[in-house]
Amino acid sequence: MVETILFGALASLGIVHLVAPFALHSSFRFSAHCRPRLLAAQEWPAEVTDRLRTLTLQLGNLGFEFLGCYDLGELGAHTDTMVALFSHPNTNDFASLLLSTASHLQDCHLEFSTEFSSGMRLETNNNDVLPLTPDPTSGLVFRFPEMREPRALYRLHRQLIEKHAAGAWPKPEVKGQEIGRWVGAAEQYGPRHAELGFMKLMNGSEFYRLTWKGAVLMAWKGLWPTSMVRQWLYRQGMRAELRSLEMRGVTALQKA
Repeated sequence: MVETILFGALASLGIVHLVAPFALHSSFRFSAHCRPRLLAAQEWPAEVTDRLRTLTLQLGNLGFEFLGCYDLGELGAHTDTMVALFSHPNTNDFASLLLSTASHLQDCHLEFSTEFSSGMRLETNNNDVLPLTPDPTSGLVFRFPEMREPRALYRLHRQLIEKHAAGAWPKPEVKGQEIGRWVGAAEQYGPRHAELGFMKLMNGSEFYRLTWKGAVLMAWKGLWPTSMVRQWLYRQGMRAELRSLEMRGVTALQKA
């Protein structure tokens, strides 16, 4: 009886792993262009209006200025994306509240980011969803989903800068054109994954589609048990990062 149940479960898992890449290959697309539209306050989605107003006050207390809320359109197939952008004039740090809606499911997270003149970018966010493709090699991305309080997350972001980019010059953006940083990142997503062999630009199309390599790797990374193992390994890595910051803090106090 137990053997029959186990065999059935393994067979079902195998079928899902065979079917998922085909489904993803046929449905996935990502826009080659990003055309942001500044939203008036009355156009903000009702589900984030209160949170955005509260966040504006919280980030204002940290020295951030609200730059606006932008509709980025349908970057991914059947996925609407909106970003609220903030900047810190003294540190050239940016903060963004990203809202993605797909099939009535929403992902909303806060991110602090700093780009340096060397081309390196450091991001600290509380997103609990791991990407199914590699992060950019020019950037360092740290995800701490348990950190919901903006002040604590920003403090952690500054500590990570001190550890990984001490002495580097943070790059500012032209006043009034700060959204260009987001546009650039979105429009590099397709070409970057095309270089990795995950995507390709369709002839005469403004969309990138998955290659079979990309479809298989992305589908399998998102399925159990691989997804569970990836989450566990990543959490261990972030905990190690936090421990290293604590040790740096203790060392600094000892030297003071």
